[in-house]
This record gives sequence, structure tokens and C-alpha cells, in this order.
Amino acid sequence: MDRAEAQGDNPTMEMDQRIEQFKKMAREDPDNELGHFSLGKACLDAGKPQEAIAPLAKAIELKPTMSKAYQLLADAYERAGQHAKALETLTRGVGVADAQGDRMPRDAMAKVLRDAGSAVPEFKSAAREEAGISSSGPSASGFKCARCGRPDGQLAKPPFKGDIGQRIFNGVCQTCWREWIGMGTKVINELGLVLSTPAGQQAYDQYMLEFLQLEAQ
Repeated sequence: MDRAEAQGDNPTMEMDQRIEQFKKMAREDPDNELGHFSLGKACLDAGKPQEAIAPLAKAIELKPTMSKAYQLLADAYERAGQHAKALETLTRGVGVADAQGDRMPRDAMAKVLRDAGSAVPEFKSAAREEAGISSSGPSASGFKCARCGRPDGQLAKPPFKGDIGQRIFNGVCQTCWREWIGMGTKVINELGLVLSTPAGQQAYDQYMLEFLQLEAQ
């Protein structure tokens, strides 16, 4: 028996447990886009694209500006054999990501469209930047919330030390940060995370970045 077996490690079982946890989170807090997004992502990671579609679509319904959700939903559609819906979702997602200034998911989705021989929506943000205007652009200091898109309400200082704390300071407004504080408590309680362990802290950080839409940075 190898070490993994001795310790009872079973990736498939762990993934199934994660999916059940996220199903519970989505069921108990149906207006929480993070629960639906995390459930969809977990299903996709587990090789269950058909099961990922509904929760990812629900995440977008609850948070239409969640760029990453469009990217994952398109992937789920494609892997489930629904090519037309995948292209439609990518096209919508590129527009949303561009309007939000989320360049990494925008460029990733645009590349998939190009590789498929489909038209890519014009990047309106580039035109606005060249003209020196933006309907939802950054403030004079360069700040723009990654989650809600507002150019104001920046935190007074990083919420904690380290790279993640600095990313939150650079890209999350006070309102969205307060929302995460409440959501973070739910995540800890509903998933039974133990923050004193490396695994618990890593999981907490992952959900936090997903909720704040900083994951792709």
C-alpha cells in the first residue's frame, strides 16, 4: 500500500465531497453567486460538464459581470457537445469582460473564438482608452473595483500583509470587501474550513479571490 492509500487519499472521493459541499452552499444560500460558481467549477474539474452548466448559468444570472463564469460556462457547453451555445456564451463573455476591464478572461475567450473561426466582438475598451474616456473606467488614481466595476471606494490600506492583501487593496472597493467578510464567514462554516491548516487557508483564499473576481489576475 502506498502512502496515498495509507492516508486514505482518493481524488475522486475528495472531488465528490467538494461537489456535495457546494451543492449544499448553493441550496442553503441560493442568491449567493459564489456557491453556484464554485459548484459549476467543481463539476467541470471533475469532468462533468453537463452538470456544470446550470450552476454556472445561475452564477451569471445572479452576477452578470462575472467574466470568469462566462469563460467556464462556454467551456462546459463545448465539452458537453453544445458548440453553438459555447460560441454564443463566449461572444457575450468577451463583451462583458471588455466592459469590466477584465483583460485576461476577455483575451482567453477571444482566442477561443478566433481558433473556432468565429467573429470576435470589437474591444470597445481600447477605443475608449485611446479617446481618453470610459463609462466605467478607473478613477484618476487608477483604481477600479474588479467585482462591481466602480472607480471609487478603494480601501484605505491593504486588509492584511502579503501579495493577496495588496491585490485586494489595488482592485476591491470597500462595499465588495464588506460583502466578502460576511460571505467568508458562511464559507468557513458551510465548508468546515480550518484556517489554521495550510489546506484550509488555501481553500479560503481561493473562494475569496473567486468572489472578488481577482482569480484571473
